[in-house]
Amino acid sequence: MTPDRWVVGKITGEISTRDISDKAIAHLPRPDGGVESVAVVEDQRRAPCMNDTELQSLREIARKVERHYGRAQDIEWAVDRARGEIYLLQSRPETVWSARDAAPVARAADNPSLHVMSIFGGRS
Repeated sequence: MTPDRWVVGKITGEISTRDISDKAIAHLPRPDGGVESVAVVEDQRRAPCMNDTELQSLREIARKVERHYGRAQDIEWAVDRARGEIYLLQSRPETVWSARDAAPVARAADNPSLHVMSIFGGRS
C-alpha cells in the first residue's frame, strides 16, 4: 500500500504537496480486540486520511518535540478518529537527513559586510 503523502512547511505550515493514494483496504480495530481488514467503499478510496486541521496539529506536535530535544526528530504517531486526537507514539533523533553533508548555499565572501550589502541591494 502506498500511504498518503504531504509536504508541510515546518515554519509556515504551507502545504506544498498533496499525494493522495488509492486505498482499497482499511485496517480497523475490532470491538473484541485485534484488527480486521475491511474493503474501502469506492467513493472513499481516494479520500485523504488526514484533513488540513489534523496536518497542522501534527506539525505543531513535531515542532514541540524538536524544540524539546533540540534537534530534528523522526516521530511516529497515530490518530484516534473516535476522539479526534493525535497521539505521539515514539520519537528518536532523525539520522538520514542530518547525517548528510550540508552544501554551502554561497561562496564565503572576502568582506562579509559587502556580502550583506549585496543581499539587500547595496553597492560596494
